[in-house]
Amino acid sequence: MSTAFDAFVTVHQYQLASIPEELWQPLFMKLGEDFLDAGNYVELHHGDPMEGYSLHVKADQELKKHSEIFLIDHAWTTSPETAKKELLANLALMARLENLMDIEVAEEPQDSDEESDDEDPSEDDIKIVAEQANVSEKDAEQALRAENNEIVNAIMRLTIDPEDKAEQDRFDDMMMNQILANGAAQEKEEKEKKSKYERRLKREEDWKAERANMVYRKMWSYIQTYSYSILQQDGRPTSQTAWYVTDEVGSAICHSSDPNVIVLPFIFSRGASGMIPYSVFFPIKDIPAGEIVTCDLVPKNLERESDKLAYLFAFEDRVLLDSEIQSKRQELTRLFKEHQEKLKNQKFTPPAGKILSADEALEALKSEGEATAKKDSIFVCTDTTFVQQFLKLENVKFTNDPAKADILWTSQDFQGWDSLEPHQIVNQFPNEKCITYKHNMAELIRKTYGSPDWYMPTYNIMTELSEFVGDYLNTEEEEKTNLWITKPWNMARGLSLDITDNLAEIIRQHDNTIPKIAQRYLVSPCLYNGKKFDLRYIVLVRRTEPNLIACVYNMFWTRLANKKYSLEDLNDYETQFTVMNYSKYEMTQLDYKSFIHNMEKQYPIKWDTVQKDINNAMKSKWHKIYVYQYN
Repeated sequence: MSTAFDAFVTVHQYQLASIPEELWQPLFMKLGEDFLDAGNYVELHHGDPMEGYSLHVKADQELKKHSEIFLIDHAWTTSPETAKKELLANLALMARLENLMDIEVAEEPQDSDEESDDEDPSEDDIKIVAEQANVSEKDAEQALRAENNEIVNAIMRLTIDPEDKAEQDRFDDMMMNQILANGAAQEKEEKEKKSKYERRLKREEDWKAERANMVYRKMWSYIQTYSYSILQQDGRPTSQTAWYVTDEVGSAICHSSDPNVIVLPFIFSRGASGMIPYSVFFPIKDIPAGEIVTCDLVPKNLERESDKLAYLFAFEDRVLLDSEIQSKRQELTRLFKEHQEKLKNQKFTPPAGKILSADEALEALKSEGEATAKKDSIFVCTDTTFVQQFLKLENVKFTNDPAKADILWTSQDFQGWDSLEPHQIVNQFPNEKCITYKHNMAELIRKTYGSPDWYMPTYNIMTELSEFVGDYLNTEEEEKTNLWITKPWNMARGLSLDITDNLAEIIRQHDNTIPKIAQRYLVSPCLYNGKKFDLRYIVLVRRTEPNLIACVYNMFWTRLANKKYSLEDLNDYETQFTVMNYSKYEMTQLDYKSFIHNMEKQYPIKWDTVQKDINNAMKSKWHKIYVYQYN
């Protein structure tokens, strides 16, 4: 008869494989009772030897290898997309995380309206009143205070005849009595109270938002991940990432290249009661009394030593012997500079005979058209709804048989290249993933052209972590703007884009199940009436064999950001991005003729020259495809 412990082992066997077997039974007992007993053996230190918190074995205790296993609670499970909103909705959680991450919190704003009402007059105002009223600066200051820093009123107060002033005061008293009689004064007082309340509320909201931003920036040095799969409606599994911050004990365990404990996430299944996420840690060597507790924070999938070093810059405040990691900054910047020198020497020669000039391409298309037999009907095979919906030419007929089709238009990756007949055309071309995936395109540009001026420096966070961190640190040393945008490899429509100067945040994208690139953010873009814009061109790749022919549609589509460009708020989507048609925001479009007309008015340019530069950039992109395809 199986016991509860046997069932526990069966259910959790894959997680238990990373834990010494002699610790399974005590782990089972502690999980059943939610027994958090690490405090009996370890304690928190502050400023010893780390600037923040560190975990140490108590002076009257010691831990032997594999002698104990401890539970760590998860203080916060979140996602990067919802983290700030969750913090603002739970101020107690935010306060706990601020303490856990050793964040110095700015003082809560006080109601300073009364103080602002009594604001001291400025020296310039005092001088103006003194000169205009021909009085001493002391008298001018007193008049300004009496008139709430209103310069004109202060001058009148000092220059009006005493008899006239007495008459004016009598008139003012009479008007005030009338105002009090009809209730206008009360209404004014209520408006002032409301205005003060709104200002105070705004200060409090700004203060809370600043705190949430501070926790968000710091959390990347503490947050951990585990992955799990969920079934989609079609039955296929999809991978998800859970982001979590451990409690005060777990978050105080710092990094060492020679760790004395292992820390693992452990998802405890209580059957019908659900799943409870914990982390566990256990000693992997003897730890004497007073010794600091350390683990290895570097992921096992990082193989290059330079990438392992780069990854640690996400945890600068949690690395034991942080002076050693600081000395490694020079190593990473040196590697980056060597990498840049290689890119500068990169040269490209297009494959001979593979790429035609514009005139040669037109002549080839003309000859091809004359040589092609005219058909009464063109058969199209497609799995794409909009093609079936909008392709209404009289001589087009649809077929479900790919073998009978003249044109195959598919939204899936086409695999049947070897079975194509000479007359058949596909809406894809071999190896197109070299440009449709952002990391592949970046690699191809780098291998072909090195570092061209028409493409911002771009790094694959999964495989080029040290190159990116070296670039970041080098830019930091040069005291230049260090903004980056992270993008998923294979997403579009403005999804999952983030702009940040937070090194730890970018490094930790390596742990995301959605792989990303990091690209230097263009901080001085060309603007249209102060707004960012993008131009969408349609390029028809007519053929790739025996040589490349690509045609660009003369008309392009212009999309504008909804707000004037600024770097003040990097999270304002309508300021930083132009893709609104897939979002909740209103889309601003402009016809290409109006765009060209206004750009030529706004800048000293001729659009024909600009268009040639754009065409050359597109041509360069297609040139490099042949490097990938034929080498």
